[in-house]
Amino acid sequence: MPKIIKNEHINTENGYDNYLEQTISPAPQTEAENLEKENLEKENLEKEKSSGVSKNSKWKRFIYKYWWVIPLVGVVLAVGGVTVMRVRNNLNEETATTQINPVSVSTTTAQLQPIRAWVSSEGNVRAVNFKHLAFEVEGDITYLARRKNRKLREGERVSKGELLARVDDRKLLADVRQSQAAIAEAKQGRAAAAAEVARAKSQVARADSQLQQARSQVKQATTNRDLARAELERYRQLYNQGAIAASEFDTRQSKLEDAQAQLEATRAQVGTAESEVDAAKAGVRATQEQLEATESQITTARARLTQAEVALEGASLYAPFDGIVAYLNIKEGEYYNPQIVSTQLAGDYQGILERIPIVVIDPSQFEVITDLATPSGERVRPGQTVLIDAQSDVQSNVSPSSVSSSSDNQSFIDSARTRGRVFSVNPAVSPGGRAIQATIRITHRKTDLQHGEQVLTWIAVKEENNAVVVPLNAVVFRDRQPYIFVVNRDKKVVEQRQVKLGITGINQREILEGVSKGELVVTQGQNRLVDGAPIRLVGE
Repeated sequence: MPKIIKNEHINTENGYDNYLEQTISPAPQTEAENLEKENLEKENLEKEKSSGVSKNSKWKRFIYKYWWVIPLVGVVLAVGGVTVMRVRNNLNEETATTQINPVSVSTTTAQLQPIRAWVSSEGNVRAVNFKHLAFEVEGDITYLARRKNRKLREGERVSKGELLARVDDRKLLADVRQSQAAIAEAKQGRAAAAAEVARAKSQVARADSQLQQARSQVKQATTNRDLARAELERYRQLYNQGAIAASEFDTRQSKLEDAQAQLEATRAQVGTAESEVDAAKAGVRATQEQLEATESQITTARARLTQAEVALEGASLYAPFDGIVAYLNIKEGEYYNPQIVSTQLAGDYQGILERIPIVVIDPSQFEVITDLATPSGERVRPGQTVLIDAQSDVQSNVSPSSVSSSSDNQSFIDSARTRGRVFSVNPAVSPGGRAIQATIRITHRKTDLQHGEQVLTWIAVKEENNAVVVPLNAVVFRDRQPYIFVVNRDKKVVEQRQVKLGITGINQREILEGVSKGELVVTQGQNRLVDGAPIRLVGE
């Protein structure tokens, strides 16, 4: 049997261990051995107590010095534990969602319908027929057209040729009258010069007649002389033959001398007549020059009259056609100077409109002038359809990309403010601007437009009548490649298909390859989809 030994230190950990050892150890053979062992155990117990007190003191000093480390380590461990738990929970939830919950998506059906490609630009509205009316001379405005008992106002109709306004034109009227008087005086001088020319010409005719008569007499005298010479020769022969007396021969010789003298006299008359003809012709030339001088005076006077009349016309403003007064920037009694307008020629058009005295427009037809950036503007051709909206729509960020997927091209066309067609395209590119100017004639709803208004234009540059189309937001781009997610109804998953795009319309795109008519395509929720992902259709 084991021997039980009482020990007063059994409450300590080492004492209890020794107690256990003693209870299970065999009994000593002698009491001396027993006593020696007991003493040895007491010494060991005392050493253990001393050693424990020393260790506890060192531990207390360490804790006293570094006590702040303990709560810091605790906080770090707590925060780290919470973070790890949250990440683990999120990963678990995400994994559970990916694996369990399908993605909710909105869809629509690819349709076969017409589609158009559009080129957009801003433009300015103007009447096809309009006229800026400005005085060409300065002065006080003395007249402004009236309507019953009041003066003309903006928005009122005017008739072609109606006097609308006038500046003080008294000096201009005096210049006109003076020019008219100068013309009348020059015409009188021309009449006198013409009479002198006529007299000179009659003198030439008279002198020429005398010359012709003298020349005829010369011919007759020449004939008489030749005849007298022939008779003299015949009588000379007879005289030499002794057939006639010497007196008869002398008579024939005297007759020849008389004929020769007559010939010389007539020749002198011809010279005199020729001199008279030359003098008469010189008189004609002088009178002709005088006549031309008077004609020049008349021309100068007429030019001055025309200048005076133009200046007079520049002092008055007349309605160029039946129309409406769009701008009226003058008042009766004000002083007008043409420089008010000329200094604004390099400014903005609105500034010019605010200084032009009167602008008259024909409201029956409007057009839009727009600048189209190249190269998109190069696709614009005369005759193409154009949609026109107010500039305020642009400021409200209304654009094809913002049209809801539920709307279509036809609804956008019907909601447009007005429509028109491309009338002309300038083939030249504006210097520095790199833009092509196009003119658009309005064909529908013209009355609500205003001259000078800014609008947004959409030009249909290309059209496909039978195209597979999907909404703009059905196409997603990944790595710059276009894709569409097509719904597999049987498996309730999506197929990611790369597509080939065609025309981009107002709110739709043409699909040339990758999607067929009638297939269900995803329009919302694509960012969370991959090929083969399970989906749930919104509304089902």
